[in-house]
Amino acid sequence: MNINKITTGIGGGGQARNTDKVSGAGSGPTPKAESTNSSDVKISHQSKSIRQIEAEVAKLPDIDDAAVERIKGALANNEYKIDYERLAGKMIKYDGLLN
Repeated sequence: MNINKITTGIGGGGQARNTDKVSGAGSGPTPKAESTNSSDVKISHQSKSIRQIEAEVAKLPDIDDAAVERIKGALANNEYKIDYERLAGKMIKYDGLLN
């Protein structure tokens, strides 16, 4: 049984199904995007900043597991003191690197 000939039921409505491709708005060839050379690529200021930060992070030493455990213990015992001025200074410095 060929189901393509069935035209009654949902969406059938007695009309034949049109399988032709729908042409675009114009009759000419489809426009293509302009190609660019890799030398035409421009990097934004933000991207340059991110690359600079990534380079600086790559220079940092690996995580000191002993220091992490020491801080975890101090936090657990409510002995960890935060130097808010130093923290604020570091945040301002980091923000300056992003802008």
